[in-house]
Amino acid sequence: MRTSSVGATAPGGHPTIAYAPFPYVTGPLDAASFVAGRVAEGATHIKVIYDDGSGAMLGIPALDVRTIEALVAAAHERGLPVVAHASSAAGAVTVARCGVDVLAHAPFDRMTDRQIGDVARCGVAVIATLSVIDGFPDEDGVMPLLAQPHLAGRLSARWRRVIERQARRWMPPQPPDGAAQRYNAVAFLESGLRVLAGTDVPNPGLVFGASLHRELQHLVAAGFTPDEALAAATAAPAGVFGMADRGEIAEGRRADLVLVGGDPTADITATQRIRDVWVLGRRVDPRAYAGGEAEREGVRRQRDSAEKIVKAIGESRPAFPAPHEVRRDDGEPLGRVVPTAGGWQAVTIFGVPLGGPGDEGDAVRTLHARGLACLSEPWWARVGDDPVWREARIVEAAPDRVRLRWSDPLADQPPSGEWFGLDDLDLSPDRPPAG
Repeated sequence: MRTSSVGATAPGGHPTIAYAPFPYVTGPLDAASFVAGRVAEGATHIKVIYDDGSGAMLGIPALDVRTIEALVAAAHERGLPVVAHASSAAGAVTVARCGVDVLAHAPFDRMTDRQIGDVARCGVAVIATLSVIDGFPDEDGVMPLLAQPHLAGRLSARWRRVIERQARRWMPPQPPDGAAQRYNAVAFLESGLRVLAGTDVPNPGLVFGASLHRELQHLVAAGFTPDEALAAATAAPAGVFGMADRGEIAEGRRADLVLVGGDPTADITATQRIRDVWVLGRRVDPRAYAGGEAEREGVRRQRDSAEKIVKAIGESRPAFPAPHEVRRDDGEPLGRVVPTAGGWQAVTIFGVPLGGPGDEGDAVRTLHARGLACLSEPWWARVGDDPVWREARIVEAAPDRVRLRWSDPLADQPPSGEWFGLDDLDLSPDRPPAG
């Protein structure tokens, strides 16, 4: 893994809302010590963050130009490239003029010809991250990653559940369409800059590895040729980050290979039809990841980060739709009402929707009517990757797990039932349709 460790940001700046506490940079005098600290942690490049939150309707502190220039100088003195997060067109021009080597994100607002020219003259590379658009479900409520059979089929059950839950979160009235980012990425490529594929995981709807294949699709949809998209994920990042031992299939390079069914230079979706994988010349089985502690930790981190962001936004912007708990008059928790794309959703204390989305008042009334009563009703559950739904009773429930007893009298189970983590379980109050 190659990493910047933490990025340089102003006190309270992006991404404090998700990842604080971490070392802040208060001004140019902090630059040398900040870079030294990252080098001591094993950083292979330095990241600076220039974002005032305007793109997300949030006013947050940002580094000033003199501080960014000082960070760039300190990093370059140690031979490290600098990657800059800047989500706006104006921000991209600013950090490029400060001497950074790479832009993280094609800006979310459409750039003018002059702005493209300004960035091109600075000679930076650009990590496109067009995949952020996959955080928004389609008209049927399905997240784009799950609509791709070859990718969804390789996702573990835990990550599939993460994405499915993210599809039920609150959405803006007009979700972004990604058109400006696509335009900017092609304009950068046509201006002679190196454009790299990147996913911006762990944003909603994105999964490590799988979303890179979606990124290639987005690049081709924007106007890249399949060859150009493939280079953006292989040779271009190897060149930008000085990894001379990889990035192309050639004698003397690392034998990191993916065998696919089809020709991705003609059809970029062929990268999704993976037949075999080698790392350093040794065949590996990516399926070994599913069910392990590394997968569990990744899912936990994703969930905890998302919950922290939602809570922080709710505290900083009281008018922003945010989940809230519903209790009985005696204080007994009944569940939560959660803002979703379709309206307010009643959700049990263990996170399963009750009824469809609609008016907030209706969701609250649903919880008063069914929040506790549903615990005594039959439920339907499937565990892990098992496609079969089985009837069960909920013996005990907690926010992150439930204890189930299967209704089948012949089922092999403890007399008091068995605990299951919600990451390992699909639950439905209604019998799902066969198949």
